[in-house]
Amino acid sequence: MILGVVLATTLDNDAPGFYSRGRSSFHGENFMDEKIFKTYTELKDLLILRGMIVEHPRFFTNCMAKDTYYNIINGYKKYFIASLNPEKYHSGTTFEQVYALYSFDQTIRTLFLTELLKIEKNLKSLIAYHFSESYGHNHHKYLDIENFKNNSSKNRNYAVNTISSIERDLKKYSKHGNTSICHYLKRHKYVPLWVLFGVLSFGRIAHFYSCMKLEDQQKVSAHFDMSAKTLDGFFYFLDSCRNTCAHGNRIYTSNIDKKFQHFIPDTKIHCDLQIPKNKSGNYLHGKTDILAMLISFKIFLCKSDFSQLKKKFKKAHKNIEKVIPEHVLANIDKEMGISNALLALF
Repeated sequence: MILGVVLATTLDNDAPGFYSRGRSSFHGENFMDEKIFKTYTELKDLLILRGMIVEHPRFFTNCMAKDTYYNIINGYKKYFIASLNPEKYHSGTTFEQVYALYSFDQTIRTLFLTELLKIEKNLKSLIAYHFSESYGHNHHKYLDIENFKNNSSKNRNYAVNTISSIERDLKKYSKHGNTSICHYLKRHKYVPLWVLFGVLSFGRIAHFYSCMKLEDQQKVSAHFDMSAKTLDGFFYFLDSCRNTCAHGNRIYTSNIDKKFQHFIPDTKIHCDLQIPKNKSGNYLHGKTDILAMLISFKIFLCKSDFSQLKKKFKKAHKNIEKVIPEHVLANIDKEMGISNALLALF
């Protein structure tokens, strides 16, 4: 058996370190591509064959050693491709340009994750405070269906499912010896909400907030000068962005192609930025892209934190302006929903 051979579907035309060769079958199923191991030199030659310029072969090899061909090339070649069948790059495209976009994405992903974690902690703290203020700190009391929206079968079922999920989380963390959870259960026989929230995912907190009674939601949303419904809309977008960053996925592209999209609500900032709308009256940008993230940061971060984030983002953008051709960068900026003129308005 030849080591390094994997079978994949035609969706992965350039798996890391592999190239396709003919048709193969596995357990009676036909696969269009057989992925054969390819050395860094062979991968470099493949890109050159497709029209990409590799100015510094050693730099290329070092980059491939740090991350995969799939993550760097397939993840960021979109705006450098002239044709797909056969795959060819625009004249003058260099590996350094593609890698610059890859590096930019990594930089802003790290930058955004740091700020998203601040927002996550802030929202968790506010919800725990106001909910405990109303219903107490004992989880046997605050995990009571009567303390959540239950005025309809839909709301009641949603609350029941959320409470059940949290109870399962409690059992899981106590079983696996989470220090804070075990300490409170052993010493006090209950777990305060602010302790529990320290181990629950942001997504679980989003569901918790959605289940809260309107008057309790409003106590939280008032901190951001917005309605309870608006904050509920932001929650799922922020959770999606947080997970995208934490899992190391591409962030510069909008999540418009995802099965489950999350858009931020319309805000006064959209109006102030004079973002154009489509024929249906919906904003063309700033709903599910980098601009939407920047708008969210402006709303949820303190002024000094947002100022620093904006400064670092602009610096990262200036760096790719030096490497990526203007016409290519214009398309990338459009994907992100930004422009230098728009950034200046923040």
